[in-house]
Amino acid sequence: MLPEDAAAQGTPGGGGAAGDRLSRLPDKILLRVMSHLKAWEAVRTCVLSQRWRHLWASMNRLDIRKPCPCVDDGDISADHPRTTAFAKFVKNLLHRRRQLAPLDSLRLCWSHEALDGEANSWIAYAVRHGAEEIELSGEHHVVYPSPEYTSFVITDDDFIKTRLKILKLIHVRLDDTTLTQLSSRCTCLEEIELKDCQIPEAAKIRTTKLKRLAMIKCKIPNGCLVYAPNLVSLCCSRPFGYVPWIENLGAPNEYPKYTDPVSCNLKILQLSHVHLDDTTLRQLCSRCTSLEGLELKDCSVEGREIGSISLKYLTTISCKFAIGFRVHAPNLVLLHCIKPFQHFPQIQKMEFLVTAAIVLDDSCLLSDCQWPQEEDESDDNSNNESDGDSGDSKHNESDGSSIYYDSDRDRSAPSDEEDDDCTLSYSVIAVDRYRESKYLINGHKRRGDEHEPVKSCDEEYGTKISSDFGGIGMLWSLSHVKTMDLLAHPGEVLLTRELKSSTEFKNLKILSLGEWCITPGFDELASILGHSPNLEKFFLHLDMAYNKRLGFIRSTSSFVCTKLKMVKITCCKRDVMVHRLAEFFGENSIPHEMIFVHRTACSGCQGRKAPGEAQGAKL
Repeated sequence: MLPEDAAAQGTPGGGGAAGDRLSRLPDKILLRVMSHLKAWEAVRTCVLSQRWRHLWASMNRLDIRKPCPCVDDGDISADHPRTTAFAKFVKNLLHRRRQLAPLDSLRLCWSHEALDGEANSWIAYAVRHGAEEIELSGEHHVVYPSPEYTSFVITDDDFIKTRLKILKLIHVRLDDTTLTQLSSRCTCLEEIELKDCQIPEAAKIRTTKLKRLAMIKCKIPNGCLVYAPNLVSLCCSRPFGYVPWIENLGAPNEYPKYTDPVSCNLKILQLSHVHLDDTTLRQLCSRCTSLEGLELKDCSVEGREIGSISLKYLTTISCKFAIGFRVHAPNLVLLHCIKPFQHFPQIQKMEFLVTAAIVLDDSCLLSDCQWPQEEDESDDNSNNESDGDSGDSKHNESDGSSIYYDSDRDRSAPSDEEDDDCTLSYSVIAVDRYRESKYLINGHKRRGDEHEPVKSCDEEYGTKISSDFGGIGMLWSLSHVKTMDLLAHPGEVLLTRELKSSTEFKNLKILSLGEWCITPGFDELASILGHSPNLEKFFLHLDMAYNKRLGFIRSTSSFVCTKLKMVKITCCKRDVMVHRLAEFFGENSIPHEMIFVHRTACSGCQGRKAPGEAQGAKL
């Protein structure tokens, strides 16, 4: 129970001066703010004023994560000064909390047993006070700590029931009974996340209410069983050893193959660094009849087809596809295919598709290309807190309101002192075109009298480029899309090949293209814009290695795009191609006032990044 709201007591003197608007906020808001502080930081607010003296004692979310001295001193004894001091602090913290104040969540790091308590006793306190979420991390210990399952449950009490709904365990060892007992005796459990955990051979997860299960970088033995008929979301990333066995499927396969997650309620499936054969894919698509979202990252896909009527969201990142692999999902509304290896999937036409993002690198589609499995950065950052919306689309950046110009600064010539990141109206920088041209001559970077030749993709790979890349009819299958990203470096042949089909994009409103469409005369750029009659916003991302570009001739291509409202070009601040593009758009009735330029730090002398390395993270 919250104390009487001090903000309503009319005691501005107790809460500080009349100008202290923070102290005059309601208790619920202040407690929400304090819940994002570590416990010892929140307690310190008691010295601010009378208004704050007892406020911390009503916090319903406690974060007492403090690295154990193991991180510095190795294995230590229970009477280590830092261990005893921290245990004493936590004991006083829990003792001085308002007894009737609810405790919704507890986040803590493993601590050695001390006279004043340790991790198991603090977990038991949280459970008895109705905690719905508990996170326990032992990542600062060389040896995997092992919690007692009894601290997570309540026994011999008819009046207090376990309310635990969310359980997150990081870098802990679960013994033969812990995981089994937790899932069966915590009857309200809806979400389990296990990261870098050691799971015993006899482990069984049996719970009817479980909706979300994530197992990330866990050591999973043969025979780990999961029975969760109401499972909605399943994530299996970087398993060591085996993958969990979904009950009633028979014996599991050895790593890195993935057993079939059969559940009529499963809606979201995320797989990372696993192998998917044809049998697995067929059973996955036929039995998971409610599956709506599928994400594959760094997976080896040797099956023939993903065929699902229920599937709405499909994301593949750095996956290796077998030649001839097909995607048949007629109700798909979102498709992301980022840097496929060996083969681009054959995509059947999708009439309800709203958003599509394709990031390509033809060098990854060669038969002899190496397929590196990169570290899953999203796993490493899974504990980072974020209260803001992290999924803002890059297409919402430029509506004209964010464009600025400092009239006191001379922007008539490029300068190393100029801001690395700025967005300007092209009409502001149009005067730069003649002064900046000294940095680029006939498509070659100027180095005294020496010119550096540029090789196209065809010259680099020669006869290896063929139709084996896959993706035949790719653009035709995306013809109903409303928002589309086609990102690749110059000379990439798959998109260039498909563009010759002259696909009409009648529904397309927002389009993002990479430098692949920048060719002598801008023929390909004009072609795709001309086939997008209802386009409203166009984003063009030029390579930062602007000196790696073929020579250009004066544009003779034209297009008609009467509904286009804005063009935004992202480029290096010394790239003069922006002026050629502005001239090209001007010749096609797109005035300078509708063109905006986002200039970034120059990397013209550096090697180009892999496609999707910068853009793919935003998709």
